[in-house]
Amino acid sequence: MNQPPSSSQIEAWTSRSPARRMSEVPIEIREALDSGWIESKNLVEWLGINRIQLAKQLARELDLDKTVEEQLSAMSDKKALKQSFAIGTLFAESISLGDSSFKSLTTHCSDVVREWSAVLIGAKIDVPLKKKLAWVKPLADDENSGVREVAWISLRGSIIAELETAIACLVPWTGSRRENLRRYASEITRPRGVWAAHISQLKITPELGLPILEPLRADPSQYVRNSVANWLNDASKTHGPWVESIAGRWKKESPCGETESILKRALRTLRKTKANLARE
Repeated sequence: MNQPPSSSQIEAWTSRSPARRMSEVPIEIREALDSGWIESKNLVEWLGINRIQLAKQLARELDLDKTVEEQLSAMSDKKALKQSFAIGTLFAESISLGDSSFKSLTTHCSDVVREWSAVLIGAKIDVPLKKKLAWVKPLADDENSGVREVAWISLRGSIIAELETAIACLVPWTGSRRENLRRYASEITRPRGVWAAHISQLKITPELGLPILEPLRADPSQYVRNSVANWLNDASKTHGPWVESIAGRWKKESPCGETESILKRALRTLRKTKANLARE
């Protein structure tokens, strides 16, 4: 597929039902995904994207140094997520935040390319955390859930390095009208975040995270409530009594269904532990 597809073709592809198996992805959809003309619709499609091909094509379009393509070829043996992080980090060496190349990545049709832009932000070691959060904000609110996940994983190291600054910067996000941003504030500070390094400081002193958790304790969004509950469940693995005290206080101060749903999920590990002890 050499020529870009028509808008009607893009529209037809966008309304497709995603394949359940890699072997069921139509050739034209696979080619469109590899070319960055459409975004993936599920994990099967996401895993099947030829990231090296897509990155090389993008490098040529952005007129990056020829050595970039050579370095991309060396990444072919990595798995999908590791490839994305390697590619985004590589692009960070040639692309500056805010320039035209960066903007083209953040608004790209491909969700995978937008993920690379998030990685690129996190890889900028000379950029203050506050500015990184400002740059990543549109990606933290991306319509694609995969982009949103990479957006918080990419900045996780920066959050760990400057936890107090991070919490201060993220507290205003908890008051956003956008549920994705409220969820981001909670998810990126989880003590034991999935697919990311643990935050030792919050495992030792989880109360540092209360400025983020308190405003979200009765959030109207299930997406946000699940994250808050998972945050507390993480903390319960090292500070069970503290989590129980938070649960007791929230029940009194916020007696509503939203808070109850958070606490039910947040206390799951403690309930399981107590049940196991009772059977012994």
